[in-house]
Amino acid sequence: MVKKQIPQFWYASEEETSPLAALLLKPFSLLYQGISTTNRAITRTRKSPLPVICIGNLTMGGAGKTPTARAIHDVVKAQGKFATPCFLMRGYGGKNKGPIEVDLTSHTSWDVGDEALMQARYAPTIVSRNRYDGAKLAKKLGYDIIIMDDGFQNMSLKKDISIIVVDGGFGLGNKQCFPSGPLRETVESGSARASAALIINRTDITKNINIGTLKQFDAAIELQDTGKPNKNKKVIAFAGIARPEKFFNTLEENGYHLHAHYGFPDHATYTHGQLNKLMSLADKEGIPLITTEKDWVRLSKKWQSKISYLKIAINLDDKFQNYITTKLDNIP
Repeated sequence: MVKKQIPQFWYASEEETSPLAALLLKPFSLLYQGISTTNRAITRTRKSPLPVICIGNLTMGGAGKTPTARAIHDVVKAQGKFATPCFLMRGYGGKNKGPIEVDLTSHTSWDVGDEALMQARYAPTIVSRNRYDGAKLAKKLGYDIIIMDDGFQNMSLKKDISIIVVDGGFGLGNKQCFPSGPLRETVESGSARASAALIINRTDITKNINIGTLKQFDAAIELQDTGKPNKNKKVIAFAGIARPEKFFNTLEENGYHLHAHYGFPDHATYTHGQLNKLMSLADKEGIPLITTEKDWVRLSKKWQSKISYLKIAINLDDKFQNYITTKLDNIP
């Protein structure tokens, strides 16, 4: 049974009547919104020593920022103006505040966080709670452009391009600010600072989504098979992400058959007891275990050798790639 990670009433469309829970939480939403607005207003914004592309979102939880950042990294490399892009991240869940470059030979998710460890498998990645200090380190290390994975609501660093990523299967939920809804800030304030919005796997929910006057582009999730388990076979799936059901749905939509599935809290630290229980079930049924790449990098080498992960990429449409290429050309 999937353990819900976000309130069900967050899913309500703006046409539906607000549930009682959302109404009761409205005063706290106004307080949260006021604190967030004040923090953004009083935060000193510094000009980065390098150009910055920020990949963010307006909602809590996973919208697809991390694979989108990787896809944009590839566009930057192909465009040719910037030869050495790097990722800049907060390093959520890691104990090292940075600024530091992730070293896959020595760092673990305990040090730099699972998402930074995952990104470092694809391109140079810097972790820094202070984004400006992270940008200075990137310059010192010889990189020439920064792709900031998350940090749209962090005003400490000036961005040259800001892309809002929207999950096509969730949209903006009920368009209420936390905790009445999933928004980190109002759509109006966020869209005013963004360059464009990227809708991943657009559905009826996001067919005519209103994100101010922002330009909207489309992208699609693309699976990159890791070799095992093979498609069209039964799997036992588990995930510790913001919306585990999104992972399970992706598996089913791409030919996997879920014998069982288990949801855990976002960034969950799995105990040996939990993993042994999952592995015992898998061995008993003769069915392989599969998880997300973000979950997989948190596992020890022992468990990584026994559990597969689903590698996800974002396929950007030509219009969006041309848009990014043009924006890069206009950066001094």
